[in-house]
Amino acid sequence: MKKLKILVIDSSPIIYIGLKSVFKNSNLFDVTTFIDIKNNIIDVLNEFEIDIIISEINLKDSSVYDILKVLRKNKIEIPIVIFTSENNESKSVKILKSGASGFMTKNLKKKYIRKIIQDVAFSRYGSSELNKFTRLKNRFNFDYNTEKLNSLSKREIQVLKLFFKGKRNIEISEKLNINQKTVNTYITRVMRKLEVNSKTDLYLLARKHLKLPY
Repeated sequence: MKKLKILVIDSSPIIYIGLKSVFKNSNLFDVTTFIDIKNNIIDVLNEFEIDIIISEINLKDSSVYDILKVLRKNKIEIPIVIFTSENNESKSVKILKSGASGFMTKNLKKKYIRKIIQDVAFSRYGSSELNKFTRLKNRFNFDYNTEKLNSLSKREIQVLKLFFKGKRNIEISEKLNINQKTVNTYITRVMRKLEVNSKTDLYLLARKHLKLPY
């Protein structure tokens, strides 16, 4: 089976070496090449036939937002996963809304890095590129998350959908005619029911499983 090729974009080549080690024995992924600036990114993507990009937020000559703009301008639909030392939930959700496919911090254990990249690959490339075991596992995860969403109350779904649309707590409280403390209570309850530990994970789960926005 053809491996999915990964491009690493980071100011430090050590990150590239580290990721090559993470995926050294992978049957699905090959950490193919590395760049530290956005210049010539289109040539690199074409030359190496890249399938997934793993990028730091801030680069030597730009930021990941500039990379996302270049891809949009050239109508390139390669998923970008953020891999950063920054751990800011408001920033992570902003980047995801700008078009990134995933968000990882550099203190994650190897197994979680592999899982996040695998989930992104499955979402983008599906059964044509991933093996039967991976498809079955992701199908189970999809069904399980759907079941968890179905356990939410009508009001919890409303709060979650408004959160997904980028509404602040004060805007959610005004829209639903409830106070901000109650909004915080709902979001905490939703995170507990959906078994997520951060608003970043909550946003990603909502993006994958929610139906129409509220």
